[in-house]
Amino acid sequence: MEVQAFAGDDDVWVPAVDFTDREGSPLAGTVSLPLASFLTADDALGVVESTDRLIAWATAQKLRALARVEEAIHEESPRRQENQPVRFGGDETHALAVSEVSTACALTEGTAARSLNDAAELATSQWEVLEAVETGEISEAHARIILDQARSLPVEQAGKFATVALQRTRTRTGRRRTPSEFRACVRRLREHLHPESITARKESAQRERGVWFSAEPDGMCTLSAFLTAEVGMAIFNGLDRDARQASARAAALGEPPASDSHAGSDSRTLSEFRADALAYRLFYGPDGFLGGSGQLVDGSGEPETGAFRAEVVLTIPVGSILGSNVVAGGDVPGAESAEFETAELEGYGPIDAATARRLAALAPTWRRLFMDCTTGQALGVGRTAYRPPKALRRYLHCRDGTCRFPGCTRRAFVCEPDHTIEWQDGGTTDASNLAMLCRKHHALKSIGAWSYRQSSPAGDLEWRSPLGRNYTTEAADVGRVTLCPSRAPEPPPF
Repeated sequence: MEVQAFAGDDDVWVPAVDFTDREGSPLAGTVSLPLASFLTADDALGVVESTDRLIAWATAQKLRALARVEEAIHEESPRRQENQPVRFGGDETHALAVSEVSTACALTEGTAARSLNDAAELATSQWEVLEAVETGEISEAHARIILDQARSLPVEQAGKFATVALQRTRTRTGRRRTPSEFRACVRRLREHLHPESITARKESAQRERGVWFSAEPDGMCTLSAFLTAEVGMAIFNGLDRDARQASARAAALGEPPASDSHAGSDSRTLSEFRADALAYRLFYGPDGFLGGSGQLVDGSGEPETGAFRAEVVLTIPVGSILGSNVVAGGDVPGAESAEFETAELEGYGPIDAATARRLAALAPTWRRLFMDCTTGQALGVGRTAYRPPKALRRYLHCRDGTCRFPGCTRRAFVCEPDHTIEWQDGGTTDASNLAMLCRKHHALKSIGAWSYRQSSPAGDLEWRSPLGRNYTTEAADVGRVTLCPSRAPEPPPF
């Protein structure tokens, strides 16, 4: 993309963008907009509206192209390995399209799958919605709201719903509704048009319930849950009650009362008290740190104590504190006394040293694994066995960290060891011929759609997609020591 500046008749500098971004790109043309620094506030808003229009048009073209990707892959029918069972419920084309889009656009596979599904609907049954995006009448956010609500309706109602929903993107006076306003409006429309009772729909929706973990910066995370309304409301109200009681006790001790907004650096808000109440009920114990004293009630009505135990994998650098300063109860042979700033919590990432020390001190047992390629080779068993021994699998978990497919972040311990050169083709059960793959990407490799080779002793992989695109994935950082708090002692793998 080349940007050139020129002066117009009114002597206002205008940037001209010539879209010739790379060789072979189908994108061509020139777009010109006034330079923002010369604009009045009203003119600047006009540019914002114009760029929204441009983005809407480009979004529509992108969605049409996404819909075509899956169609073309189906028509071209990539060659699959013979004698392989049918995978992905017979919808291998969709799985291949998802993998190609996610790697080419650097998206998660969930986002890529949703984009492909949305594009397919918009290009066919919901073409009116796509045209409204293309002409700039609605945004992509409005279109996705229509799709989300229409999907839960029978086909005969979905078309009518979309037509009426498009009319409700604006108020009676012509003002365009924000996505939040629009979502609330069309939810009521959906309820009116849905032929099923809310009882039947709730029973079906419960199959989508779940809990999700998302890593956040600065040693924090987001834990979210999709539950029935009455359960979620009861949980929130219970935590809110605990929070208000704790706030009242704090106030009685002379601390400032909590509020829903930040009061001061020496007080907690009600939101913070709710978070603390949740952590205490489910995770913290009487010791105040990783006690696992939460309670659950089983089917017999009896409480099950100790439901949550501290089962984490902690990794700290080689040569960092592993002796009496970190691990309670004695020194670790061969460790050096050196300070460290961060360690790594498996499934999350870097954590502070103080938390790492407490986790390590609470570990009932530990095992040390130097991540070294030579060590990995020594753990191999060649052609004497197909399945990797436990010590080799442990090494692969630490070396790979996650599924080794481009962009996949599924943790290694839920993945399967894959022979790069298949066992039946003479491949060995060694670290240099093994990689951890999740079931989905293992299947994509097994049917011959995707292929890879190990390009370095450290375990780097070079992948090739069915469309001939190349990607490289790297092994996790090497040269680390792993502390694994576990329930039963295990000997070190060396």
